Amino acid sequence: MKTVFLICSGLGKVQRGYESFTQECFDALQKEPSLEVMLFKGGGISQDKEFTLSNIHRGSWLADKLSQILKKDPYFIEQFTFFLSLIPYIYQKHPDVIFFSDFNLGTMLWLLRRITGLSYKLLFSNGAPNGPPFTRMDYVQHLTPTHYQMALDAGESVDRHFHVPYGIKMSDRLEMISQKQRTDLCHTLGLPCDRPILLSVAAINKTHKRMDYLIREVAQIPEPRPFLLLLGHQNDESIEIVNMGNQLLGKENFRVKTVALKEISNYYQVANIFILASLSEGLPRVLLEAMSYGLPCLAHDYAIARYVLREQGYFANFEMSGTLTTLLHKLIAGNNESHQIQRHHSIYERFSWDKLLPSYVEMIQRCITVSSDLHRNVQ
Repeated sequence: MKTVFLICSGLGKVQRGYESFTQECFDALQKEPSLEVMLFKGGGISQDKEFTLSNIHRGSWLADKLSQILKKDPYFIEQFTFFLSLIPYIYQKHPDVIFFSDFNLGTMLWLLRRITGLSYKLLFSNGAPNGPPFTRMDYVQHLTPTHYQMALDAGESVDRHFHVPYGIKMSDRLEMISQKQRTDLCHTLGLPCDRPILLSVAAINKTHKRMDYLIREVAQIPEPRPFLLLLGHQNDESIEIVNMGNQLLGKENFRVKTVALKEISNYYQVANIFILASLSEGLPRVLLEAMSYGLPCLAHDYAIARYVLREQGYFANFEMSGTLTTLLHKLIAGNNESHQIQRHHSIYERFSWDKLLPSYVEMIQRCITVSSDLHRNVQ
């Protein structure tokens, strides 16, 4: 039996795509008898094959202080202290493959291997995504055909690269709730039940997720407006987003929350429309999640969004003012309930763990069995 480490310094503390993917991947791979899979995370409770490692969390006062002294990003400090805690487990467990999404962690593991002569293989899940060359990892998982082809076009060896998209945990059938159940759930969550709820799940910022654009576009809809709910990790930019939403939409029409992964399904169930305002993504897990609940999804019109949503998506140029507003007007006026099952089915067939688990097992097995000559090329 081969040993695989799945590692993520933010898991247990931060709500992002990296963290939810790592947890779900670990849960799915537990079903494979040929692999012993261990999960290493930065927060939460240690339990069977799940290990919580000591680290200085990126959002702590200590990380901020060290960042000023060392001139390093707090995120780097979190990963470095997490890496130090991981080293004893590497010596004790002798992993065959270390599977990770954080680029800096991969670089640290590459340097450790070069210094010590340890023999683990490095499998990088390229979720950001990063571009070639990939000189400090042995293998790269690309989540979309676009990024896979970019690597090959840059001269990367096909033997080192895989196109395997993110998996998502979902039922093979769409689980719909009744109107009464929705009303009761809205009351429990403190949300209005008498008007549409627009949902966006992403980091509460404007630099990448463009929550400011989303708020301005919703503000152009005449009253009574839909309710806008933003769920995601909050940072220094979030205060400005909250203030903007309260000012342009009003507190009765707008809310920002950070919720645990296990709670987010409640919000997908009561939402009417899902919006992702970012202009680029690696593979946005939130679109997979929203579609798995049958929600109509609005996204900027670019290749990755079309790869995920296909003909079930709603697209516009989100670089332009008013285009999202126009799209929302059309969608709110229409009745899209009949398409819920098609949206769910589209995602289940292409992205569910039920369908993708064999591809993940094959990818990991190839990392273990490939020739040693290829491994030496990235030493």
